[in-house]
Amino acid sequence: MKFPIPSTRRRRWAAVLLAALALALRPSNALAHSGEPAAIAPALAWGFMGFGALVIVGVALVLFTGRQEASASGETFARLTGFSGYIGKMRLFSRNARLYMVHVVGMDVIYGTWAVLFNLYLLAIGFDIAFIGLRILVGAVASALASIPAGLISDRIGRKLSFILGDGMGALMSLIAISTTNEALLLVTAGIGGLFGALHGVAEPAFMAENSREYERVHLFSVSGGTRTAAAIIGSALAGLVPLIFSASGGGDVVGLYRMVAYFGIGGWFASLIPAVMLQQVAAPEADSASGSKGLFANIKNPGLIWRLTAPEVLIGLGAGFALPLMNVFFRAGVDSHEVEIGAVFAAGEAFLVVGSFLAPLLAARLGKVRSVVLTRSMAIPFILVLALSPDLGSETISVLSIAGLAYIGRITLQNMASPVRSAFAMELLDEKERGTQVGIQQAFAVAFSGLASFAGASLMDAGNFQLPFYLMAVCYAVAVVLFWRFFGGARQEMAARAAVS
Repeated sequence: MKFPIPSTRRRRWAAVLLAALALALRPSNALAHSGEPAAIAPALAWGFMGFGALVIVGVALVLFTGRQEASASGETFARLTGFSGYIGKMRLFSRNARLYMVHVVGMDVIYGTWAVLFNLYLLAIGFDIAFIGLRILVGAVASALASIPAGLISDRIGRKLSFILGDGMGALMSLIAISTTNEALLLVTAGIGGLFGALHGVAEPAFMAENSREYERVHLFSVSGGTRTAAAIIGSALAGLVPLIFSASGGGDVVGLYRMVAYFGIGGWFASLIPAVMLQQVAAPEADSASGSKGLFANIKNPGLIWRLTAPEVLIGLGAGFALPLMNVFFRAGVDSHEVEIGAVFAAGEAFLVVGSFLAPLLAARLGKVRSVVLTRSMAIPFILVLALSPDLGSETISVLSIAGLAYIGRITLQNMASPVRSAFAMELLDEKERGTQVGIQQAFAVAFSGLASFAGASLMDAGNFQLPFYLMAVCYAVAVVLFWRFFGGARQEMAARAAVS
């Protein structure tokens, strides 16, 4: 397969930006921090938080002010080009799509805070990395067991009620988890949170597919992904800044500070239920009784297509599980980073992902959906290997934190920027009656294998091995990319896949 090579000017600018970030993250001591964060880290955290806020405000102004277009034909949509055209396309989003973006902004602040702090909270109250892995496994098993039923339930009760139930219970379980030190309660909240989290997870892509036309679907998925990631930037930056600010002023113990930040994010999660309630319910698709099939999987019309869409994502989930749920542990125990540095690195990764998400429709328009997914995911694999090697690559010139931070930013941006494109591609191929079911099947297997991998990765890290989880992750990603290209690469395969649902 052939992909266009970026221009020399673009490569030069990318190199300059990455070099500047590397210098910014370089602490005074190249290999260790001795409890003191890099001086530039708070400024970076504030800067990225401001960037996230600007993105959210900008998107809100476009979606909720000015002239709002009701609809447009595919030909009219395609003629909207450049920056003004991009804005014009956003103004075509339906009322439900706009309310949904408000909903996910409210709920994804907690994603940023949780990703930085919750595992550190568990370490601070006396648990080891192995227990963190066990808790992740419990949540994953619960989510996996619930995912297929959740997909079927979502197809029947509709996406609106799925969001309200899934997010309401998820927020409640998170509130209990961050407020307790009881081992059993921490495991129970993980299980219940996984059960209800599955309901939101399977409903989301189907909801956006049902509230958009095929030609605007990639645009909607990408803008939604970029906006919600901007909310996560705010959460990540706050998660690092609040402990730094209060510890510097001598106020609050570390556990209390972790809880303070988490309560803020959970408050946003509860507030996100307001726009969810305001959504207009789209009629749930009915199962095709004419097919004569009955039972749990009566909605499925294209089992072969569902298998081809699911298998690569299960491998992605397996690979991600070895390390991604433990990235804050890796940065704390493997790289010896301060909370504000972890928050700054996570916020930086999310900031680059915001840009990548907004650019994803342009990449998909130029390369096609399948090629853009394969290209970006392939380019992410070297960054995973750099993460594995980062503890051995630090020097007086560039620190371990800088190398690991840059590798983390490259991986999260390239791996995830095409995720909205891949989701839109899958929803286009599937019959509307089987969308939730397919996502449920995919999530069940991906989450189950991811949980098992997380338990294995946590055990390795608890024993001091911070490299093998990343190597295993890279192998799984590589196999997933090859499978996705084999199943859908080229016009012939894509046309055949479309014919399967025509």
